[in-house]
Order: sequence, then structure tokens, then C-alpha cells
Amino acid sequence: MKPEQNIVAAVLIDGDQILAGKRQAHRVGGGYYEFPGGKIEPGETPRQALKREIKEELNDEVILGSQIPVPADYEYSYAKIHIQFFCGHLLTNNLKHVAHTDLRWGTPDQLAQLNWLPASRPVIKWLQQQDLRKITFDE
Repeated sequence: MKPEQNIVAAVLIDGDQILAGKRQAHRVGGGYYEFPGGKIEPGETPRQALKREIKEELNDEVILGSQIPVPADYEYSYAKIHIQFFCGHLLTNNLKHVAHTDLRWGTPDQLAQLNWLPASRPVIKWLQQQDLRKITFDE
């Protein structure tokens, strides 16, 4: 029986650009692109976990907006995951590389050409249909 993991990820938006991170080769999902985030720890809300993960992975502070309405359950070879994606905007700009070998900004159409983890692909499709400049951040 595969372990189950509750995951959160931030779609970091700056104008019409979003941030993509390429996972380090030695990590699970290595070489694929994803949105920054990680596991929800016991006692954390998804938003608390995401703010913590952005601080740990990028050494940045983030303000969050709404949750993105995409499928949330995926089965990988290593686990069954339930993932929630939230829109976010960086309040700082350190972009420390902890979990990623490459961080790049681009429009959803530009970044759609990258090799994304399967759970992130519906998010890219959703973003391609949005006016990113109209997305708001509320906390």
C-alpha cells in the first residue's frame, strides 16, 4: 500500500509571469518542473504550510490568493498525493535554490513547453485561460 501525502504548491505570479522550478535530479520527480511547495505538516493549515515551504525552499515571503480549481488526487510510483494549488505573489525576491536546479519566470504559454510533473499540468492549462493581472491576493 502506497503512503498518502497532503501537498500544497504555490503558483507564484508577477504580472503576466509565473515561476517554475526544476526539481533536483536526485529527488523524487527529479528533472521535472513543478510549482514550489511541499508537504503539509501535522497541525498546519494548507496556507500555513505553503508559507512555510516558500520560506524554506526559496527564502522568500509570500502573500496568497485563491485556490486553483484543478484535480487534486494523483498516484505516483512512490505515493498517492492530494495536492492543493494556490495563487501567490512574492513579497521578497531571494529565490534561493534548495529543492530546484533551475527557477525560471515565463508566461503560461512559454512554460507549457517544459516537462512538468503530471499533477502540475492541469494548472498550466488553467493558467493559459486566465488573465493573470486580474488575480488578487488576500492574505
